[in-house]
Amino acid sequence: RTCMTIRDPRSAIRDRAVRSRKRQRGFTLIEAALTTVIISTGVLAILSAQQAFHRKNDWAQRSGTAMLLANELRELTITMPKHDPFTGLETVGPEAGETSVADYDDIDDFAGVVVSGYGQGITFDPPINALRQQVQDLPGWSQRIEVHSVLPDNISSTFTQPLGTTQLLRVTVTVLWKRPSSTDEPKAITTLSWVVGE
Repeated sequence: RTCMTIRDPRSAIRDRAVRSRKRQRGFTLIEAALTTVIISTGVLAILSAQQAFHRKNDWAQRSGTAMLLANELRELTITMPKHDPFTGLETVGPEAGETSVADYDDIDDFAGVVVSGYGQGITFDPPINALRQQVQDLPGWSQRIEVHSVLPDNISSTFTQPLGTTQLLRVTVTVLWKRPSSTDEPKAITTLSWVVGE
């Protein structure tokens, strides 16, 4: 006589679950390390891109502010005559009694102190606007304006003539910036030049 054992169907399901669990494994150490390296590289790339964005954004803001300040001086001088309407070329640079920007009435006044026919330029720190008012809420910013006589056939040259000896004046505004707490020299952010003729 043969004796047959009938298996409980529940034990067959249990056996299959045990075999399935034996085949399933967790991550190996190498897989976990590789995953960590990949995620870390991605995070570092995102941080680097964010820093680059902030640097470019800072530079764009500084460039925009510098161009605005340069154009303020251009707007201030755009309607002025080249030389004093009363004294003409007798005095180049600020005339007697013109001690501040509020007194300047012609472009060659912005040449500053004139030595041997060449102006030394003027620096406005804090900067000024087209109404000759100081702009107090821009710490670290300054404007430097220089006026030179240039030859008509070479207006962009660094070679200039004594003030009043040619028909053209070249006005150059350089806008400078430094961090308010820094002891470094100010850096030129933008330069704007234009030529004034007859």
